[in-house]
Amino acid sequence: MLALVRNTAPFIFETPAPAGDAMLYIRHLQDFKEGELSHEDYFLLCLCAHWATAGTFVPTDVDNALRLKLWQMDPPVAARTAMAEWVLRARAWDYRPVTAKLARAPSGALLSTHEGTWFSVAVGAYAALREVLPAKADELSEAMVAEATREDALFSELRAAGDGLGVLRACALLAHNFGDLDRVMDLWNLPEDDPLRQRLYDAANPRSSLFAGRIAAAGALNQKFMAAENHRHFALREARFLRRSAKLLLPIAPFLDGWGTLVAQENPENVGEAVRVLIDGWHRLKVPTVGYPRALAGILEAFPGGMERLRAYIPGRDERLLKSGPLRALISVERSRFEGQWARKIS
Repeated sequence: MLALVRNTAPFIFETPAPAGDAMLYIRHLQDFKEGELSHEDYFLLCLCAHWATAGTFVPTDVDNALRLKLWQMDPPVAARTAMAEWVLRARAWDYRPVTAKLARAPSGALLSTHEGTWFSVAVGAYAALREVLPAKADELSEAMVAEATREDALFSELRAAGDGLGVLRACALLAHNFGDLDRVMDLWNLPEDDPLRQRLYDAANPRSSLFAGRIAAAGALNQKFMAAENHRHFALREARFLRRSAKLLLPIAPFLDGWGTLVAQENPENVGEAVRVLIDGWHRLKVPTVGYPRALAGILEAFPGGMERLRAYIPGRDERLLKSGPLRALISVERSRFEGQWARKIS
């Protein structure tokens, strides 16, 4: 488990985590010593690993263990209670050191894909406990409703502020988060009359009336503009240097100009590798997208020496694609114009 975390997020082991419960997941990974684990201890290790890597290029594959398998192994009541308590505590863990997929409201409130990670684990705990520990299941249910209500309020705040790019970022995150919640409800076959299902299920469906249709509106905007841009980014896994630093974690696409300028600060060989995987990844996608071209625009703007120097580190084919054709047309749009065009999409 630790080897998997080190592979995708080595940076979390390089400096001691600050004190406090919000950073417990990082300290737990840093301080972990091999040995026999109890059921709840293994659950906690999986939860910390998943939290630390959910925003990286290669998330740790412990989803089903946390959502289903570790609950289906029929642990003792004391262990189930302890596992549920860890789920509740995890909601307050600070994900800022391990993800760049963020939307920020004017009040400073944050939203990320980690809320979806938490939803999926919390639904698994709720479904496993709804009959054997109904009081604890109710506590989990109320925490999920409170989190969903918080996300709805954040989305409303962005819309009221007229923050077009913030709204689009939030749409992508809300669709992801409520989608995670729905998938685990389906995984556990929660019945139609389950009270949590009635309060939260399918909220991001454009036809839903939950939350007065606001989350549904976010889902519709995501489908129209953001879903194709925010895929799994498998192509970027090939550039392993991207995993080295938290500052290179990928933000929400297609707004990748700023990320490209950070990549441009790497050594030239790494920059060339990034350009190659971005171009290859763009060609592999089956639907037209603009995120990777925007990352390339950021790289070309910030790389010392520009295209004339970069050509020494990329194949001739890629150089030609960067200089002419559809890819060049997308790269050539100025960042301010590009972002202004996207901000107006919600009007």
